[in-house]
Amino acid sequence: MRNLPAILLALLVLAAGHASAQIREKPAASQTSDGETTILDNETDHNPFDARKEIREYFRKRLPVSWWFTDPWFENSAFTVTVHIPDNWRGNPTSAVMQLCPDRQSAVWQESIDRVHVQAFYRNRPWPGVECRREHFLF
Repeated sequence: MRNLPAILLALLVLAAGHASAQIREKPAASQTSDGETTILDNETDHNPFDARKEIREYFRKRLPVSWWFTDPWFENSAFTVTVHIPDNWRGNPTSAVMQLCPDRQSAVWQESIDRVHVQAFYRNRPWPGVECRREHFLF
């Protein structure tokens, strides 16, 4: 019985050590470009693919001066972007946006993006859109 306090102390130390080993570090919180907060843990990719960001960057780099586009939105399993063309521009707006489709090596086609619908808005009205698709090759 003289060893009882020592045994209890040893059990307490073992239990405390086991409990501290079970405590996980609190996951970090992160905000996406959409303003949504997500929880990240140490096993999660801290730089996940952001489809809207990639599409924004793609069009931002490729549009001519004075052209602008709406923020991409996801609808009917495809992203849609409306490209606004200035009134003083001359040409076929549908043909112009067709030239803006991302090529096969573009970062836009990472992850699960298969289609991007691009619609021209010219002289205060929408024009027919173009659907850009990621090509799948089977060898």
